[in-house]
Amino acid sequence: MTFRLRSFVRLLLITSLLAVLVTAFFIEPGRIEVTHHDMRHQRDESGLRLVQLSDLHLQAFGKHEKSLVNQVKELRPDLVVLTGDMIDRADALPLLQAFVEELGPIPLFAVPGNWEHWTGLDFVSLRAAIEGHLGNQLLLNRRSSFTKGKRTIQLIGLDDFTGGNPDLGLLERIGYMHNQTVTTVLLQHSPGFFDLSEVRRLMCLGRCTLCLSGHTHGGQIAIAGWAPFTPKGSGHFVAGFYNISGCRLYVSRGVGMSIISARLGSRPEIAVFDL
Repeated sequence: MTFRLRSFVRLLLITSLLAVLVTAFFIEPGRIEVTHHDMRHQRDESGLRLVQLSDLHLQAFGKHEKSLVNQVKELRPDLVVLTGDMIDRADALPLLQAFVEELGPIPLFAVPGNWEHWTGLDFVSLRAAIEGHLGNQLLLNRRSSFTKGKRTIQLIGLDDFTGGNPDLGLLERIGYMHNQTVTTVLLQHSPGFFDLSEVRRLMCLGRCTLCLSGHTHGGQIAIAGWAPFTPKGSGHFVAGFYNISGCRLYVSRGVGMSIISARLGSRPEIAVFDL
């Protein structure tokens, strides 16, 4: 290989590496993708629109976060669910409160993630930040419901599997709570929860229309859909739909970032479900 050719190859490699780094650290984290999932029995039927935001990892409340809220509002959701890791520092609680306030009157339901536990966050303060608007609820091993017209969504919110203590008793009672006229949605931050044999057994007792998780960030760095790393509590799940016992599970790639402020091959996501 001639000196000129070696120099060209070296320059090409350096340029490619710089392009990857710029994309991962400065471009892809802001390229939010809205994914639409129509789960209605008939496309022309009147449904309820649920928007899932996961893993916000709020570090500020500025232009980017306000743009995210505006994107959500433009989708005209009937309700929004936050599936954990909203913040990863106890002193970021005011950022979450500002985010919730910016969403306004859209009904909001949230469950904690591992970071809400690991930061030693005061859950009384967390509840106050989320439930500042009438109708908003932090579901910590609790169930609730949302009704619009003749449609009702039953929401079952479990504590995080990785950092908390999910109540399996709620799963045992899904069978008794299940109603053909009610859409049941289960919220659990860490999808590895659904790999547990006891959970699979209990899920068979009832029927959830949809289970929603986050936590994985889609790997955050992925190569052609392959994620070399997912955090503890992810199980075998990475992103997208999975058929699990008693439910259809969707694992969101989330919005924010953790450990390193970069994404590559795993764009941040707003997930929209028409139920």
